[in-house]
Amino acid sequence: MVQKFFIYQHLNNKIVILFAIVCTAALLRFINLHNIPPSLSHDEAAIAYNAWSIVQTGKDEYGITFPMLFRSFDDYKLPGYVYSTALSQMVFGNTHFAVRFTSAFLGTLTVLVVYFLAKEIVPSVNGRKITSFPLVSSALFAISPWSINFSRAAFETNASVFFISLALLFLLISRRHLSFLIYSVIPAAAALYFYYTARVLLPVLFVGYIFLHYKYYFNRLRILLVSFLLGCILLMPIIPHMATKGMERINQVSIFNDKSITNPYSQAILRHENSIDSRIIYNRRVAHLQNFSNNYFKNLAPDYYFTNGTGPMGLLYLWEVPFFIFGIYMCFKMKGKNKWIVLFWFFTVPLIAGLTTEQPNPLRTLPAAVPSAIFTGLGLVGFINYFQQKQGLRVIFGLLSLIIVLFFIRFLYLYFDYYPNITAGRWIDGSGNLAGFVKENSGDYDLIYITGENWRPYIHMLYYLDYSPKKYQDEKGSRFGFGNMRFGSAGWDSPSEIRLLHADLDVLKKGKTLFILTKDDYVAQEAVRKINHQTPMKIIKIINGKIVKEAFYAIEI
Repeated sequence: MVQKFFIYQHLNNKIVILFAIVCTAALLRFINLHNIPPSLSHDEAAIAYNAWSIVQTGKDEYGITFPMLFRSFDDYKLPGYVYSTALSQMVFGNTHFAVRFTSAFLGTLTVLVVYFLAKEIVPSVNGRKITSFPLVSSALFAISPWSINFSRAAFETNASVFFISLALLFLLISRRHLSFLIYSVIPAAAALYFYYTARVLLPVLFVGYIFLHYKYYFNRLRILLVSFLLGCILLMPIIPHMATKGMERINQVSIFNDKSITNPYSQAILRHENSIDSRIIYNRRVAHLQNFSNNYFKNLAPDYYFTNGTGPMGLLYLWEVPFFIFGIYMCFKMKGKNKWIVLFWFFTVPLIAGLTTEQPNPLRTLPAAVPSAIFTGLGLVGFINYFQQKQGLRVIFGLLSLIIVLFFIRFLYLYFDYYPNITAGRWIDGSGNLAGFVKENSGDYDLIYITGENWRPYIHMLYYLDYSPKKYQDEKGSRFGFGNMRFGSAGWDSPSEIRLLHADLDVLKKGKTLFILTKDDYVAQEAVRKINHQTPMKIIKIINGKIVKEAFYAIEI
């Protein structure tokens, strides 16, 4: 009776601690979510407006009825996050909070999944159960800079991490309860509706795990077949699109389409008059392999992980370095096959990211945040267990706790105070105030031209003006203009230039036009000089953001 009481009390304590960890994770991901980050990014605004268009009309911004891929900026976004945002908008309205809710909510739930994953992956070390390890791993993920950073904005990859983790949890459980193999297919399919990385990562991990336990699963081929067929059925709506328009975004970021890598090799071949040896040495496949290897190791670099991966600090805390390394070592040394799932998981993610440009990339490697928390948790608990029988454990534990708390407090200051101020420009701070100014003054002008430096300003105007999706579809608006507004092209296409449409030139000459430029566009003055070198500019309003001062200049010519 006494033994049962202590077992119950121990279990009760773990539930209370786990509940506290999840509540902490929710607080870190939801507090002031509307204002930090300070504004919506281009992709967030696109997701929010397309979701609102679905709610209002059942169509996306291009008038396509319930699409399986959202064309958006011709990057063909997967539908998972857009439709989940549509659901949250039905509850919270068309707000910042609504578009970020899915990411914050699933980021919080992932903390809970990490707890149960840790229990399945490392149930014991040297035959001894480590009951604290799952709690430590989930706590580390709850306060992870990597996870918090991407849970507080509408990132599809963050939502996919939850479904990837849940699918792998069910896969591990299926080794004991076979029916969970079928259950694992459902979140695995869901992950493929959210982000492209899951296309490669999940098949690799599923096939790898089944081959690790091939005797168990191959003797149960019927349930393997049922699971496979269920996956095909769940993916049937999107499969026809994945091989066509779904490849657009992949092609845009693929290293195999990066001419800056292969062109120098082609030029070298020409210099050597296309000789056989030059074609071997300067083979473009060698260039791709070198680029891929470089990208892969960039995503495993210590400075990327522990000092600068999220901007002002690393993906993980600097204090985690020894425990992270020790955790990987312990994982390799452990008996049992479940350890391989976390190792494959961690080392496969950079392989996928290595095939794309702009590396290292914490967004595309975000799925590695889960095994990273498990490694650090394993190393930390292993370290404490090692010193458990030593003198001075309390001093060591107290000092370590103090270091962890200090680093955590520093992160809170960096993320909630420092980070919004240094990144406000990248989040297009001031777009909301700009829309308010345009709404108040739109009737006074025949045309309003808005700078293109911040790329696709049309989507921010659609969102912040709460422009009717039906009206936008009926008038066949586009990224170049709608209503009496026209928009410049992307900043990196033609910096400091407002690209005018020929059809508007006569109106520009006859009518009254308002130009709204970024500060850099205004200082350069190149945009206006291309229209008329002699025309003076008159600033009628300087539009500030929440953080950025002088975000936009409203100018009459």
